[in-house]
Amino acid sequence: MSNGPLMKIETAMAAEICAHFDLQDEAKPLLRDGMNPYDFVTALIEKQQYVDAVRFMAHALPARDGIWWGCLCLQHAFGNDLTPPDRAAATVAARWVMQPTEENRTAAKAPADAAPPPSGAGALAMAVFQSGGNVAPPGLPLMLPAPFAAAKSIALAVTLASIKTEPVRIARMQRSYVELAIEVAKGSLI
Repeated sequence: MSNGPLMKIETAMAAEICAHFDLQDEAKPLLRDGMNPYDFVTALIEKQQYVDAVRFMAHALPARDGIWWGCLCLQHAFGNDLTPPDRAAATVAARWVMQPTEENRTAAKAPADAAPPPSGAGALAMAVFQSGGNVAPPGLPLMLPAPFAAAKSIALAVTLASIKTEPVRIARMQRSYVELAIEVAKGSLI
């Protein structure tokens, strides 16, 4: 089955993606058997279920694409108005997207920890660190990140970026960020 135009999403069925997070009650009836990711995210948008649409896309996209999406949302929401710790976290996230090396992945841990919560930039840097490889402190046995830990951090980062506006504009911002994720999933932006 096709994912529609979302070529970056490797999972063919929306239900497989939704199995990794809890859909809100309002979104559950929108998920039908055999539904592909494009049709499901479109249904979420049509029914204004933007929080679940953000979470769905964060879990659907590969980590690198999801983190890039988060970087774009963060830039839109904050521009240059980041604290020094947040700027450092955002910088390591963008650096890893451009050069996804193990060295850049592990370098994201310190800025992620230094960004004061709640921090979208800190969440993105943590998503980088959780994108694969050893997450144990130095000198301890190998420990892999929890499944979908990066996706959860990406969803948090995008959600935090979406609420950096007047309350009456939050839903519109969330919708635009989901539409941006669709463009990333199409391969248009990375």
